[in-house]
Amino acid sequence: MCTAINKNTSSSHFFGRNLDFNFNYDESIVIVPNNYPIKFKHLPTMNYHYPIMGIGIIQDDYPFFFDCINNQGLAFAGLNFPNNAKFFDVDESKINVAPYELPLYFLSQFKTVKQVKEQLKKINIANTPFSNKLPLATLHYIIADKNECIVIEQTKDGLFVYDNPYGVLTNNPPFTYHIANLSNYMNITNKEVINRFAPNLELDIYGKALGAIGLPGDSSPTSRFVKATFLLNNIRFNNDDDFNVNQMLHILNNVSTLKGETLLSDNSEEVTIYSSMYNLDQKQLFIRTYENNQISKFSLDSIDFSKNKLIQISIPRKENYYIIQAD
Repeated sequence: MCTAINKNTSSSHFFGRNLDFNFNYDESIVIVPNNYPIKFKHLPTMNYHYPIMGIGIIQDDYPFFFDCINNQGLAFAGLNFPNNAKFFDVDESKINVAPYELPLYFLSQFKTVKQVKEQLKKINIANTPFSNKLPLATLHYIIADKNECIVIEQTKDGLFVYDNPYGVLTNNPPFTYHIANLSNYMNITNKEVINRFAPNLELDIYGKALGAIGLPGDSSPTSRFVKATFLLNNIRFNNDDDFNVNQMLHILNNVSTLKGETLLSDNSEEVTIYSSMYNLDQKQLFIRTYENNQISKFSLDSIDFSKNKLIQISIPRKENYYIIQAD
């Protein structure tokens, strides 16, 4: 389970996600400098490209990204899409890209979603694993820039690209179901309620937020999609980057999963491993882990891109308290 959100505010463009899983991968901040050779299974090696920053792991000198951005302001995240994701055999009439290669393929060479959409007309997401030890992850994808946001789903029926003005992606069912399901909540409001139930009856407004009764609060994918969409499109943003980062992370906190809240068939616990938030204009990453509520900040501008090797930076995981001293 995961939730991704995207918002272009008056101050900057923000993109982030919760990574929900029943174990962590010892993920870290990973940087791909612009002259680090990117190898593809079915395409030539790319020796020079846009630099990429994100959260992921490194396996056999290859960066596997869960979410990432490039220095042009293009963002990418993959979310679990089991039983629906379908990858096909290599098609010689198409550009064949393995699922794990998609973030590197798109962010290495494209600046905008418009360019990505055009390229997707030529692409087959091929059923090529990285190795026998690393099977294919069944995912769908969200890609965003300052002007557009899209969802990519490849199912048994083919490759589909959906415009995503809602700015949200979760997991199953397919994206079209989530959009149709939003219509069930059109009467939800953040405003003070009026009596539509029976205007001839004197009914009391006994508390605040009564207009949001019926807004889902559980951790199912459909409920997280509805709640994240409601919050993203109703809460206040302004022209202050710090305020807006905080608001975006509060949205992710509202759709996060706690230890013990969701048990899987093997009795393991699904939990929000981390919440990431990117400022695509400032090329900054903000991250918070389940174990450490303090927000950590990292800037792509701090990297020396003259290096030609992958850069890996650990994420603070131990709770870091701010100690208040008595006067």
